[in-house]
Amino acid sequence: MPKKSTIKRLPPEVRERIGVLLEQGRTLDEILDALAGLDVQISRSALHRYKQHIDKVGERIRRSRDMAEALVQRFGDEPESKVARMNIQFLHAAITDVISSAEATDEEGNPVPLDPRSAMELAKALDHLGKASKADADLISRIREEATKAANKQAASTVSEVGRKAGVPGTVIDQMMQAVLGGAV
Repeated sequence: MPKKSTIKRLPPEVRERIGVLLEQGRTLDEILDALAGLDVQISRSALHRYKQHIDKVGERIRRSRDMAEALVQRFGDEPESKVARMNIQFLHAAITDVISSAEATDEEGNPVPLDPRSAMELAKALDHLGKASKADADLISRIREEATKAANKQAASTVSEVGRKAGVPGTVIDQMMQAVLGGAV
């Protein structure tokens, strides 16, 4: 396991101060000067690696937020099943991204292995993804069945009504309704 970065070993108040200075857009030298005033000594390269890590995490968060906003705008008025499918695809892409991510490194550029807990959480996420996909497919199938039944009943009712008005014999109407309803009258 890689050694913890010198910045992550600092007290939380100091790390918070570094974060505030980074958010203000201060240069590395300005941050180092501010830390020297707090009697904290870290190397410029450690601060640069930490800034790169923070920038990378911030970019991922911004990308995720932008993608979520775009998807909400695009699918905001879509039926639930399409939104559910979109969520499943989005989660699948995120999981695939995590698994295949070659940029999983700490602030010092060392590769970070996938720990057992993360592997378990990914496996759970994949399991939930599969269940959500099946539930969505089942919902779509059930909706189609119900829509087909409702359409057939409406068609049978129309056949019966029009047939009676036209003077078609009852046995013929019954046969037509059986044909429409698939044998169930």
